[in-house]
Amino acid sequence: MIELKKEELMKNRGYIATLGAGYHLLADNFKAIFRQTWIYVLLFALAMGGWTIIAGDMREDTPPLLGLAIIALFVIITATDILLYAKVCTMLNEQSMKWNIGRVTKVILFWFALAVVIGLIFVGWILVMGLGQGAVDPATMTDATTMPADQSVALLKIFGVIAVLTVIVMIFILPFLYPLPKYLMEPDKKLFSTMFGCYGRGLRYWGYIFVCILLLSLCIGIASLVFCLPMYVVQTVQNLNQAGILGGDESGLPGWFGWLNFGVSTATYFVYGFISLIEFFVAYYIYGSIETRIRERQKLTMPTEL
Repeated sequence: MIELKKEELMKNRGYIATLGAGYHLLADNFKAIFRQTWIYVLLFALAMGGWTIIAGDMREDTPPLLGLAIIALFVIITATDILLYAKVCTMLNEQSMKWNIGRVTKVILFWFALAVVIGLIFVGWILVMGLGQGAVDPATMTDATTMPADQSVALLKIFGVIAVLTVIVMIFILPFLYPLPKYLMEPDKKLFSTMFGCYGRGLRYWGYIFVCILLLSLCIGIASLVFCLPMYVVQTVQNLNQAGILGGDESGLPGWFGWLNFGVSTATYFVYGFISLIEFFVAYYIYGSIETRIRERQKLTMPTEL
């Protein structure tokens, strides 16, 4: 069993200290983490590289075999995610790999079900408000300056509803960042009783979670602009070429460009696979900080003995 060098988990931390603890957990143990997880990250990167190539070739007349390939890649990406985070969890909670695979799988299925429910709510809300079929005619959307006024208003309403629902979803989702690592770290916890039973505690510390995630997103976003730039450039060129093909033009890219896109995407996702672990480690210390605050609050409210 590999023991990571890590700061004390159960400690009341501020925003910057929480991000710093998550960063140092990855940076100080990168060699050990890399040796244990590189194969899962590599498989994930290869699958994402393949996904990028196939997604760039999607058309209305896409053959069924290509659709099956997308499903297969989705399964591979999900499986490598489960193995990666299960391996990371074994280095944090000292449970077996098999035990952590079961826990991480349940968490991913929970998030998938939650995403489906939220997606249905999005669609249902738009349809209930009368912003669904017939509100916007795709044939008139080629030029925004010539779009009929009533359809422009309908389109703005759709964007407004989506924006409002996105904010609501963000408010609803963030509190889960407390019970999620709690379920993964504490062996005696059950999935639904932990996710929903501890949701109120996460909601109470919503502001703390929000600021931590906001700062983390800004840091990762800035870093992504640097190491993801080559992939963005290559994929932008491919998307513009694909748009030209759909418009009736011939492809202007050489035959080897697809392999270039695959190589650049795979390398980028391989690096990002390790950087994204900071998100998990920050959530780990968010859980520890909130847990400490709750315990300290309970001590203050306990009656003193005479």
